[in-house]
Amino acid sequence: MEWITWATTLVAVHVIGNVVWIGSLLSVALLVAHAPWTAEPADVGRLARRVHGRLAVPGFLTSFAAGAGRIWLMPAVYAHAYWMHAKLLLALVVIVLHHVIGARAKRVAAGRSEAAAGTDLVGLATLVCAAGAVVLGIAKSLPGR
Repeated sequence: MEWITWATTLVAVHVIGNVVWIGSLLSVALLVAHAPWTAEPADVGRLARRVHGRLAVPGFLTSFAAGAGRIWLMPAVYAHAYWMHAKLLLALVVIVLHHVIGARAKRVAAGRSEAAAGTDLVGLATLVCAAGAVVLGIAKSLPGR
């Protein structure tokens, strides 16, 4: 089909990667946050690590590669797109939170359930930053801009 360009394909892969990444990352945060109230917190931590490693990490890598590829196709355009600077800042914050959530899952899986404290708030911050990046990505293409 003529309308499917490399740029369109990369954007689609980027969005699919984000859906998998953020959805699974929020699931990991929820599992870790509630692990201390289960009969076997370490088992829940191991499940959270499995979800993190099998879904969140590949989702992140897919999103990152496709997003970087899209920018690589037209770097000058994105360098002057001020909304992209804010979007990338929010993405950087989500990447940091991704590592925080993964590290907490690892500690809970090792039997240190106290590491789960505050993970629900880290998950909420992840959702807020991801939502902000989505709003910036969509708002750039709204009519009247």
